[in-house]
Amino acid sequence: MITAISGPSSPNAQGRRAVADEAPRRPPTRGTRKLTGTTRRLTRSENASLAWRIIAGSTRPGEARGLLRAWPGWEQLARLLLPICEIPGAPYGLLCFRISPYRGEPIVLPDTTTVAPGAILGELHCNNRAVLELVNKGGNPFAACRQDLKSLSNWILQDRIGRQIEALYGRTILTKAAYRLGFTVREKPVTLRRRLEKFFFKGLLLLYSQEGLARIQHGTTADTYPADAWLSRRELLRLYHNDGELRRRRVSPSVSRTHPSACARTARR
Repeated sequence: MITAISGPSSPNAQGRRAVADEAPRRPPTRGTRKLTGTTRRLTRSENASLAWRIIAGSTRPGEARGLLRAWPGWEQLARLLLPICEIPGAPYGLLCFRISPYRGEPIVLPDTTTVAPGAILGELHCNNRAVLELVNKGGNPFAACRQDLKSLSNWILQDRIGRQIEALYGRTILTKAAYRLGFTVREKPVTLRRRLEKFFFKGLLLLYSQEGLARIQHGTTADTYPADAWLSRRELLRLYHNDGELRRRRVSPSVSRTHPSACARTARR
């Protein structure tokens, strides 16, 4: 095999060599490499994941450990300060509500319902532990929520306080679930309050889901801010009211541990 050619150079070859010698020399490029292990700088998402792992500690689904114990503690405090009611006759108890007056700017819902300041709302809250227990048993939380909303629609028609409710309202980070249940989702500007709510809601997802940390680290949930979910009284009755069931079984408010009128009195204070 020939490895080199020696001998006198031709004039053309000498010229080419001179041009090559005069050409500016570029500094040798340094190959880049990906650093791994402790020398690699953590990304923002990885920093967030590390923070949540520290907060979660040895938390298991439904059993808070470490810093995450603050989440169920805050839930209990909020229910003491602002009592919520079970939906009378609801078969699953995944949704609860509180009656409160609306204090925001007037809004118009897709069915032309106008919610003005002072309007009576049914403020919905999710019973997270009940949802987790249902999922652990292989139940469908969407079907269960629809049944609870059906009970709420029946109660709204026959109860003196329920007949005053103009719309249902809730705040959630699970916006796709709200869409599936028929709610209108309205996003709000990102403020400090929204950031804190996002932090709190993500902690609840971590605590009350089977996937744990994976639930808040993958998909779009990790980047979603809480949004307002609205359902007008008219849409609630259109989607969920069952007139035949109401005639067969009159729903009695006495089945609720906390009577809705107690929540109404709390809201007026």
